Amino acid sequence: MDWFPRRHAVVLARSSPGRLAYLEKTGIVVPHRVGQPPRLDVLYSWDQILEIRAISRLRQHLSFQTMRKILQYFDDHDGGCTLRDKHLIINLHGVSWVRSGVAAPQIIHLVSHGGSSPMGLLPPLDALDIESASAVARPQAPKVVDIEQFRQKVRPR
Repeated sequence: MDWFPRRHAVVLARSSPGRLAYLEKTGIVVPHRVGQPPRLDVLYSWDQILEIRAISRLRQHLSFQTMRKILQYFDDHDGGCTLRDKHLIINLHGVSWVRSGVAAPQIIHLVSHGGSSPMGLLPPLDALDIESASAVARPQAPKVVDIEQFRQKVRPR
């Protein structure tokens, strides 16, 4: 696995040292530390850099408190507290997650923009409904986070 020092992570994640420190302090993205005090090296994995970029992208639409609730939901229900491998749909109604690792794909409503509706499973949709939902979301590409496609774009050759 490749590890990047903090100064490189700032550039690759298109973030700031302050943002990285905040993500570490809140436990959202905790870097690896090597060496002995007072000379500790702070290193980030490529997956952590992708996670930071996903968080930055979502931060354009959501507060950190809402993002923490979503991450907690993933940790409680999916076994992983991460955004980088999730297909999220952000629209006028809020944020939904297309869960594809089950028998039939599910759309789970995570949060409303008003914050009033709880997280939960939406009525089952068949594959055609999911495709049409994706087609509606596609013209507004900045609002759809497809981490796998993003990873292919930024992976060094």
